[in-house]
Amino acid sequence: MTYQVRLSQFEGPLDLLLHLIRRDKIDIYDIPISHITKEYLAYIEIMQELELEVAGDFFVMAATLMRIKAQMLLPRRTEIEGEEEEDPRDELVRNLLEYKKFKEAAQHFSEMEEDRRRVFTRPGVPAAAACEPDQTIEVTVFDLFGAFKKVLEELKKQVTYRVRRETVTLEEKIEAIRDMLRERTEVLFTELFEGGFDRASIIVTFLAILELVRLGELVARQMSGRPDIWLYTPSSAPRPVIEKGMHEYEEQS
Repeated sequence: MTYQVRLSQFEGPLDLLLHLIRRDKIDIYDIPISHITKEYLAYIEIMQELELEVAGDFFVMAATLMRIKAQMLLPRRTEIEGEEEEDPRDELVRNLLEYKKFKEAAQHFSEMEEDRRRVFTRPGVPAAAACEPDQTIEVTVFDLFGAFKKVLEELKKQVTYRVRRETVTLEEKIEAIRDMLRERTEVLFTELFEGGFDRASIIVTFLAILELVRLGELVARQMSGRPDIWLYTPSSAPRPVIEKGMHEYEEQS
């Protein structure tokens, strides 16, 4: 079974690189190429372990990172001949900054549209529902991959027994999550993996989450400063705050 990884929030390899740069608080103008390559390949391995159908662009970027890493290990021409030579990372940095600029512009227009929808509130909504005491941030698909990796690591620590279980299909798991959300409007990400599932069931559960996010039936949020990820129905999801981690790069350029 293969699953095409392509969500509206996260489209390709540049998104993954920007995610890693923001997550690890890396200076985009001085990317530690060995570290970023290692982390990038780790995410590719997670996708392959899940038997996900990964777009070819991800592998092209992996090859590009490895080429830059090899170039960084070679003696620089400035050290040999005293001539100026372009940093092997410069083209990558330019592409990242240009992509980030267009992505932020698209996000800005999306937020304007969302603000317009919020001008007229629905009648009968309790005042408490409009109050959001805890700030939340938007969760990307690769944040979900990271949370899923922790679930697998916890599974390895548990004592398991060979018990024959009925195979649950992706469609059945999707319906089970939908049924849960009909009764409640939010659920903790890790709660969906409770119950001593085997590895196959855990993978199917994660694929069901990805599919529901792709269909727009689930929205992922994370409380600011907390590791837990919550899944909401779109109508009940708290509005995320804008993260400022990447904006200072524009001021430096």
